[in-house]
Formats: sequence, structure tokens, C-alpha cells
Amino acid sequence: MVTRRQFIYLVGGVALAAAAGGIYYWLSQTPSTQPSKPKKISGKLTILGRSGYHETINRNLMDTFSKKYPDVTLDYVPKGYTDEYQTIILSMRNKSSDYDVLYLDEPWIHMFIQNGWLMPIDNPDLSNYPDFLKSWPTVGGKTYAQAITGNANFLFYRTDILKDLGESPPETWDDVLRIAKKVKSKYTDTGVKLYGFGAYSVKGTSIAQDTFPAILYPFGGRYFADDGITPALKSQEAIDALEFFKELKKYSHPRMTEFGSLAEYSEAILRGEVAIGVVWNGWISDIDNPQKSQVVGKIDIMPYPRQKVSFGAQSGVWYMAASSYTTNPDAAIEYVKVTTSFEAQKRAAIEAGLPPTRLNVFTDPDYKAKVRLADKFLNIIRVVKPVRTNPLWGDMAENVGTYLYMGLLGQISAEEAITKAYEEMVKVTSAVKS
Repeated sequence: MVTRRQFIYLVGGVALAAAAGGIYYWLSQTPSTQPSKPKKISGKLTILGRSGYHETINRNLMDTFSKKYPDVTLDYVPKGYTDEYQTIILSMRNKSSDYDVLYLDEPWIHMFIQNGWLMPIDNPDLSNYPDFLKSWPTVGGKTYAQAITGNANFLFYRTDILKDLGESPPETWDDVLRIAKKVKSKYTDTGVKLYGFGAYSVKGTSIAQDTFPAILYPFGGRYFADDGITPALKSQEAIDALEFFKELKKYSHPRMTEFGSLAEYSEAILRGEVAIGVVWNGWISDIDNPQKSQVVGKIDIMPYPRQKVSFGAQSGVWYMAASSYTTNPDAAIEYVKVTTSFEAQKRAAIEAGLPPTRLNVFTDPDYKAKVRLADKFLNIIRVVKPVRTNPLWGDMAENVGTYLYMGLLGQISAEEAITKAYEEMVKVTSAVKS
């Protein structure tokens, strides 16, 4: 495991510049490049990526590439979230050629670009991407990664339950709380295994990036200042958001803070145990699969409810990129292009549950025939915004989430939880500065 000291040593120069110059630095500098133009596509590629449903998606994309380039041997290495991140850090530090193609989460992109770890993509096809998904991996006029998995963090709700309660979809978080109370009174308290709210809010990184932003940002709080780098969590808005979450917890799924895995939370949704909840796309990919779901046709989705402000939804998009240290650069760049193309995204969306990133996939007749909520997913991808913008987010998220978790459980006050989480964020930044 990479310690904070090791991580800071690895990326300290990058974060120092970021802290001094803000997000402008990231978007204005031009790292060293290794231009390449595909010639003869053959040899071997090793793709480093995520496990779980991400692996299902990636193997479908690999098959699409293999159909076009059968002379290229492909190997996929699946990792858990933290394991993949640490593996990339160590591999890139050692200039290892073990991995040719990298499947990257959104907050990692700028640090990887600035460290010179990604190859620029010649003539990338950026058509039919939302503007944010074009600009995020583009630095100094060069694009270093292309969006593939359009993860967003948003709200779902049971249409049948809201109808039974005489409720409309929630417009504010206060509406969510009111509906959750009614669910408890009408269902939970009468012995029905149905709860007013649900989220994957276990101790550590999960609550920090999978749940709390959904409440924090609509309440007017934020993790980072306008520069995308400086910690800004310490605020009355953040305290209010955590206090609200503590109240909402009373009407939530009893395992919300102790689910053993993402799959366990997803299964609770599929069993119909959650009336309203916060999810990423992949967690509800089987809601209309009658072999797995007891809520077929009963789930709808929407951006976060507003409170003080309307935020939209949190982005958590995954990108495909080629390692600067690949020994097969032509094939690696071509792999990025082929697997993020409209054709590959459409196939993976229909066959493997890919949340697409190209807007024309959402409007494709075949996709719409397969995915009941295609129009709703399109509306969400259009309003997503990043919240994990500091390049050292991965080094602070676990401790930030630990304090948020303690505050949610009442082990410390909401004010103390927010203060300590903020101090953890400052500590990571300050260690780099010093």
C-alpha cells in the first residue's frame, strides 16, 4: 500500500504547482508528449482496469477491438478501486511497461497528465461528448484520455411507493426527508421491509465520495474552492448538510452505514427495500431485469434534489488512456480510439450495461429500446459536475470519510466531524507545500 509520505513524494511537485497556481496551472501547461500514429497494429496489449461491473464492460470493449484487430493479443488485469490506483502510481513511478492501456477514474486524470504518464491521442474523436467530457482530459490543446464509462451519482426513487403515498418526485432534500418519514410510518413500522432512504455510506472513502456530496453540494457546501485545489469543506453549509443526513438516517435502511459491499446495497434496491436512494449508474443496472429484480418498471431517476442551490449530479466518469511507457504505442492509442467510439459504446451499452458517454448513444433507437430510462440518463449526463477535483483526493478521501462517518453516527458532533475532515484535507495539502 502506498503511504501518504510515499504518495506525496511521488506527486509532490505536481500538487505544489497546483496549490500555487490553482486549476489554471493544470489547464494551461503542456507536458512532454510522445506523438504516435498507428501503423501496423499487432503484438500484445495489457489493460489495467477495475473489477466488478467495470470488468464486464471492459471485456465487451476488448471483444469489439479484437474483431477489428485480431492480430493483437489482449490481457485484462482487474483491480479494486484503491488497488488499481496504487498499482498505477507504483507502475508509473518505475516507468514500467507492464500496462499499455489504463482505465482511469476522473480525479486521477490531471495528475497523471502533468506527470507525463499518459500519451496524447492524435486526432481524437470528441464528437457527441458533453463539453465537460471533452475538456477535462485536454491540456495545452492535446487530449490524453477519452471518456468511456459515464458514471454519475444521482437519486433514484420508487414510482409505485410515491404514488401510494400521494407524493410527487422530491424537488428538495426536505421533500426526501418528509417522504422518508411517511414510508417509515406506513411501511417500516407496520412490518414491511421497506425503508425511506438508502445509500452506500460505510466508513471511509465510500461515504466521502458516494453519498455525502449528494447532500453537501445542494446545501451550498463544497469540498474545494473555485481553484479546484484549496480545501473548502469547513463551512456552516457543510455542518447543516451533515446534521440533515443524521436526521435522514433515522428513516433509512438499517444497513446503510454497514453494507458489506456495493453488491449488497444494490441487492437491497433490487429486492425493493429502498424507496429513495443515492446511486451510481452501475448499482441499478439490473433494475429492469426480471431474473434479478423485484422492482421492474418501478424505478425512476433524477439529478440531486435542490436545497439552497440546484447542483445537478456528481460526475464519476471513467476514461481510457495509453501509458507513456507502453512498448506498443500504436496499438495502445488505437485501442483507446476504438473502444471509446460510438460503435463500441453502443454495443457495450446494450450488451454489457455500459453507461455511455457519447450523447448519440442515448438517442440511438436500439439503445432506447433496451434501456427504459435512456432519456433520463441523458438528462443526467448533461448536468454532471466534478467534486473530487484535487489531484490528491485519493490520499485524503479515506480519512475525510472516516470523520464524516463518525459524525453521521453521532460519535462526534457534526461540527467536529466537518472540522476534522477539513483539517485532514489541509494536512495533505500542507505536507506537500512544506
